Amino acid sequence: MSHALTFWAPGLLDKLRVKEAKEALSTLKLPALQSILAKSDRFAAKPQNFYQQASFLFHQPECLPIAATQAKAELKTFNANHFWLSVDPVQMVADRDTLVLIPGKALQISKDESHQLIEAFNQHFAEDKVELIWASANHWYLSIVQSVDIKTTVIDKVAYQSVNDFYPTGNAAQYWRQLLNETQMLFYTHPVNEARRDKGWPEINSVWVWGEGKISPEKVKVRMDAAIYSNHPYLKGMAKLCQSQISPVPESYQAWLSGIDQSPTPRINKHLICLDNLSSRLDDLQMSEWVELLQQLEKDWFEPLMSAVKQGTIDSLLLDLGQEYHSHLTTAHMKRFWRFKKSLSKA
Repeated sequence: MSHALTFWAPGLLDKLRVKEAKEALSTLKLPALQSILAKSDRFAAKPQNFYQQASFLFHQPECLPIAATQAKAELKTFNANHFWLSVDPVQMVADRDTLVLIPGKALQISKDESHQLIEAFNQHFAEDKVELIWASANHWYLSIVQSVDIKTTVIDKVAYQSVNDFYPTGNAAQYWRQLLNETQMLFYTHPVNEARRDKGWPEINSVWVWGEGKISPEKVKVRMDAAIYSNHPYLKGMAKLCQSQISPVPESYQAWLSGIDQSPTPRINKHLICLDNLSSRLDDLQMSEWVELLQQLEKDWFEPLMSAVKQGTIDSLLLDLGQEYHSHLTTAHMKRFWRFKKSLSKA
């Protein structure tokens, strides 16, 4: 059986990173990746956030609501009939006439601290029947029976930025602005933050509301012949909603192929592999480390992928490496002998 594979490495070859590495890339030899990019058809990539891109690559009609989709994967108490929001603990740092948001992942929040703050929040807002649900130390949820008219900004976009232009909008916006303000006052005097201040640690002095939405079954494309390989809760939730198989990210092409051969569901022939474990650490890599990563990916993925397309094991390969285009390669495309390899700085 031939397979169709979408290989997604968010941000790996984004424009700014490639520009900064122009000199290093001019002499770097990655023959398999360079051949794939040279022989593929290119399609312009629409600028989208991670969640929009995930839905697009998995052929969903529109972006599945973020909080609801992730809650599907992370919570045993998930109710698909409810409206969902992510309400994540953050630090707001005063900077002149604005506040800058520091995400929870940078604050080293302990499980105990997280539970204490949720308990205080739920007691304070009990009359409003607003109750947070704990998923992890850095990630909480809010479940509401009826839909709310609110539009929010994904926390990834606001992280380390001024929040002035990103507060919630919509008919319910005023209530949520008030909730944010009350939460800041509530958390400021909480023993968790008093202890943090004594230790010189960053405070957990606010929350960020985002990812609003309710699952609409008619807007979910069921894909029982497909599989997703990811460790990200959004992709896990999407797989569950679409009735698709979900597996951890394989370490290499060979590991992925072995998993397919041993799969109890051989009818699955469409695959989305997302290297989310890689993309989460890209910003911390030095130039030399990033080049080493490309060389390792060449060995573990791009060389065997090119061979698999040549042999017809994979008859359709779509690459999304964070560039301004997607690359689509088929077995027939491998015969394009007139398309020569280029330096990645020019690819």
